[in-house]
Amino acid sequence: MARRLLAAALVTAVVTLLALPLGATTTSEAGTESGTTEATAPAVTIEPAVPVDTTPAAETNPDWTYRFFIPTLLVLAALVVIVTVIQYFTRVVRNRYRIVR
Repeated sequence: MARRLLAAALVTAVVTLLALPLGATTTSEAGTESGTTEATAPAVTIEPAVPVDTTPAAETNPDWTYRFFIPTLLVLAALVVIVTVIQYFTRVVRNRYRIVR
């Protein structure tokens, strides 16, 4: 029991230490990092090499899926159910009852 508890505590400690980011600094209420000085580097704007159009493209739903594929699957499923019921009655129920002459 003690070995399991010790192993669980060790695993928990290792996972916790691995989950913590290395060299993380805490922020104070003012929003400045506690581990840095007040002087900051000038802001550098990075421009992409290839400009990308950020307007969202109109999403189109392929009509063939709604017009053809889904109804075809529904009809096929209905046919499978009908054929299964017919086979059940012809193979199982028909052999149960015989006419006595």
